[in-house]
Order: sequence, then structure tokens, then C-alpha cells
Amino acid sequence: MMNRLNPRERVIVGSGLVIIAGLVLWFLLVTPYLNAMERLDRRIAAHHHNLIRVEKMSKQINDLRHQIANVDRRRKGKRPLFSLVENLTEQTGVREQLLSMRPQPATTQGKYRQQLVEIRLEKLSLAQLVKVLHAIEYRSGGVQVKSMRVKPRFEDHSLLDVHMVLMSLEKL
Repeated sequence: MMNRLNPRERVIVGSGLVIIAGLVLWFLLVTPYLNAMERLDRRIAAHHHNLIRVEKMSKQINDLRHQIANVDRRRKGKRPLFSLVENLTEQTGVREQLLSMRPQPATTQGKYRQQLVEIRLEKLSLAQLVKVLHAIEYRSGGVQVKSMRVKPRFEDHSLLDVHMVLMSLEKL
């Protein structure tokens, strides 16, 4: 069939066949290869992002373990939570405003025992409340505020009534 064509027609048919062969190669081999490489690059980026997140979480876990170990070291030989809270109210000068202090039953969660003390303070100024919270945070050796309700007094809005539940964890 090619023998019957003149040279100019052979060049046109040959170049058409080369173009068709090139397009077939492009769409059957090159394009799927490029798409697969792009998908793999996206997966590599996603896995790299996940790896960075896991490394950050690992660092946070290690920091929390060190904090727990430090709290355990500070808590060894300490008094019960009830007397610790009583001492904090005396140190911060709010012993007169202490309306009630009730220990709650201790609960055990895994290797830790949770102690709770519910306290009610009345006629506190904002500065006194901040002082109490600062003492709980930095001088108490592992005591945390589990819940807190603050209400302004009806007769004097500058004074506050505070209901707090304080929590302490200790290793068994």
C-alpha cells in the first residue's frame, strides 16, 4: 500500500503514524506515570506531616510524664489534701472567708487515687481570689482546681462568693 503512494504522501502518512504513535505512548505510558508520581508525592507530604505531628505528640507525652514524676516527688511525704487546702487558706489570708470545706470520697483510676475537697468562700475580693488561685497553682504541690463557680454578692458586687472543687492525684 505504501508503495503505491508518491514520496510526498509517504512523508505525510509517516509523520501521521509517528504523531499517532507518540500520542498513544503519551496517553498510555507517560500520563499514568506522571499521575502516579504526583499521587505518591502527595502521600509522602501527608506522611511527613503526620510524622511531624507524632513527634510533637511524643514530646508532649514525655513532658507530661516528667510533670507527673515531679508532682509525685513533691507529693511524697505531704499532708492529705484537706489539711493542705486548709493551710493554703491560712497562707493567703482568706481563712475568715472560708464558709465550708468538705472532703469528697477518694476515687481510684488506674494507678492513681483522686482526692477531692469542696470549699466555699464568701465575701472575697477579686484580688483575694487571684491570690488563692495563684497559691493553688504554684505552692500546692499538685493540687488543681477541678471546678469553680464565682458569683458576685447581691449587696456588694465588688465581693464574690466562690465555690471550688480542688483535686489532687497521687500514685498508689
